[in-house]
Amino acid sequence: MIDARTHAAALAEHREGLAAAPVDPALRPALDGLLAEVADHPADAALGSMVDHLLQHAQSDGLELDLLSEAAAMWTEGLTLYTEIGSVRADIEAALADPGAPDSAAKYCAATVRLRALGEGVHGKHLEIEDLGRRLGEMRHVPEHPRQGDLPLGAWGWGDVFLARRTDAFVRTAFAEAGTPATRATAFGILSGHAANTAGSAYLGKVVGGPRRSHRFRDRIARNTVGSYLAQLRPEVGDFGRLAATLRYDDAPEARLPDDTAAFLAGVLGKTYDLGATAPLPDLQLGYRRLVRQLELLDTFRQPPRPAPPADVFVQQLWADPANPPTPVITTQTATPPAVAGSGLGPASYTGPPVPPYQRPPTATDSTRDSDNQCGSFWLGLLAFIAFAGVLGGPCWEEWGKGKTCTFWKKHVAENFQHAFEIDLSPEEQAALASQSQPLTSAQFAKGAGLDQLTQLVGLLFDFQSRLWEGLRKAGGYLAGCGVAAPDGRLHYPLYRQFLKVPSTGDNVTPHRPEADPVAVFYRYPPTPLEEPSDGGGGLPVGTDPGWLLRESTAAATALWTGIAEGASGEANPDLDADRLQHHDCWAAVGSIDDDPVDVRVLGYDET
Repeated sequence: MIDARTHAAALAEHREGLAAAPVDPALRPALDGLLAEVADHPADAALGSMVDHLLQHAQSDGLELDLLSEAAAMWTEGLTLYTEIGSVRADIEAALADPGAPDSAAKYCAATVRLRALGEGVHGKHLEIEDLGRRLGEMRHVPEHPRQGDLPLGAWGWGDVFLARRTDAFVRTAFAEAGTPATRATAFGILSGHAANTAGSAYLGKVVGGPRRSHRFRDRIARNTVGSYLAQLRPEVGDFGRLAATLRYDDAPEARLPDDTAAFLAGVLGKTYDLGATAPLPDLQLGYRRLVRQLELLDTFRQPPRPAPPADVFVQQLWADPANPPTPVITTQTATPPAVAGSGLGPASYTGPPVPPYQRPPTATDSTRDSDNQCGSFWLGLLAFIAFAGVLGGPCWEEWGKGKTCTFWKKHVAENFQHAFEIDLSPEEQAALASQSQPLTSAQFAKGAGLDQLTQLVGLLFDFQSRLWEGLRKAGGYLAGCGVAAPDGRLHYPLYRQFLKVPSTGDNVTPHRPEADPVAVFYRYPPTPLEEPSDGGGGLPVGTDPGWLLRESTAAATALWTGIAEGASGEANPDLDADRLQHHDCWAAVGSIDDDPVDVRVLGYDET
């Protein structure tokens, strides 16, 4: 099963490929008419290509979408904080750069009030971040395939049934039932999705080391990686927001599938499958809403631009001595609370050189579990800093206003933030803050603005915003490593780069048996025994990249449409997960999936 952006890239490629295909001249008018209908009904064509995703969402428990919604809300809060800190920085720098201006003291005070409000808004947020990170790291949002559990077909969800039963027949039934331009566009999308899954899953099986059934976590990371790669080849499909908009039929707040479209899909499903052997048909409206919502949420995770450096006047003071740059307010040590400081955990942030030939294989430091606490503690350090920085309009101005250095500064800054986790102020600091009952005067501000500590404050706020930027990037990396977000901008990382070419590992022989603890080790190519009968190293040659699936599926889509247009009957239903190797027909296990070798019965064309 491929990801949504791979489907979108394949649909665009198939439209272009069929338009240029040397088909029988007698078929050309029908093909041109069909392609025109696809162009006129983009939502129907896109939906048809992603029926597998619609059915997966309809069958799911909704956990992944819930986690994604939480992550998107936290990301939005973090992005808002990042933007607001940039605005606060700009006002504080402007005031300190021209302390004699009539409005400088008021501008500074207003900025610190906003900063204090931001600090109050993030109180306890690190606990929410750590809790979400823990739940994501469990990987329960990627459930086991029912076939791997030897469950009967009636216990399978429809997303899995769709990929493993009567696949060619579903395409032909869609074209047979399509009687309007919109439904013919849907049928074309279904054909495109079929061809793309056939080729795409064959590629994924090779780079993962086996099918989705056996290595569901590796498969999830791999399919997202391929989607990111193809989004680079075809940038027009890389925008998740645009993808979601393409799938929508109107601008209503909640996406709704038109009744006639839902009826068409339900009718095709009912005519293709033996509903006495399967679970009842799923709620297509629910699946559609979830699909659109997922794409809209994925559009949330956009990395903002890096923060602008301080104004030149402050840069010259802060970095006047290159040999003694200012000490960062948050370091690896100060961002890690005592509970995990000695745990040996390391961040999953290794990038390596930006391009090959560097080929470090992925290791445990690239897994999600290994970076969980480190990522949460990083945010704890950031949030603790803002809790202190927000009161900088109070305790220190008692002394700054007299042109003196602040005694509280040493505790929080000179000692390199070692008390960052003591968010509450001391009694002395509380008294100093309470004493600031009168507004800061222009004279007081002008007298204190030139102190080194105020210049340090400019540097610290810049450092803080830079760390927020880094924190957002860490969060994006963690979400990608858990398989809920795309690894855009990270394809050169070892965890993702391994999926961009068919490896020579294990002499290119697949499939491998599942790992005993897949959450802990899905970053690596499986060293497990082969699931016999294996492919003997056949299929895709070593070095094949994801672009192959676009070329392969375009040829397959052209051949399948031509056969349908000529009235040919279907002969085989390929497994769309490429389970039991490339081009293998839909099948059922005679005994247990754990038997060695697995005893396979190829299903008849009309058999569900």
